[in-house]
Amino acid sequence: MSITLPLKCDELTLRRVTERDYSDLYDYYTHPEVARFQFWEPFTDEQVAQLIESQATLMPGDPGVPFTIVVVLDAESCVIGDCSLTITSVEDRQADVGFTFNPRYHGNGYATKALNATLGFGFRTLELHRIIGATDVRNEPSWKLMERVGMRREAHFIHDCHVKDEWVDDYVYAMLDDEWPKLGSHIGQIG
Repeated sequence: MSITLPLKCDELTLRRVTERDYSDLYDYYTHPEVARFQFWEPFTDEQVAQLIESQATLMPGDPGVPFTIVVVLDAESCVIGDCSLTITSVEDRQADVGFTFNPRYHGNGYATKALNATLGFGFRTLELHRIIGATDVRNEPSWKLMERVGMRREAHFIHDCHVKDEWVDDYVYAMLDDEWPKLGSHIGQIG
């Protein structure tokens, strides 16, 4: 089974980024709480525009560059977050997953459904074997999200990086292609 974009997941549609998404992306990428556990500070106007521009010619599966999939809440016709896949090894069919969501939409299960659908896209369409995700250990909603979709914690790196003038510990989670159908596909109907 191949999953292609756009894809429908209950009340959400996941699709490529377009220029018309600028104001929705700006709304959460410039939010200090969204940037709190990230490597980056709240985005500027130019950085939001660069994010959109960087996706224009990117193809799913291009190695080394995050491929961003926006999450649209159909009832409001707005982007409420995004997930990304970055191919880290073509030969080993491996990628990193990331996600960023507007805090106004937390607590509704949207991120869980979107992350699950993104994993399905990676495993079924891009034929990945392994997808990992990493997060600051203090970002409990992030690591709990990865656990909800069935990713397993594989590592706790102590002082893994120096970010915003402090040493940060990271948790690393992973899922294999043969685990997704058993663990993740029950969350949201992908079609």
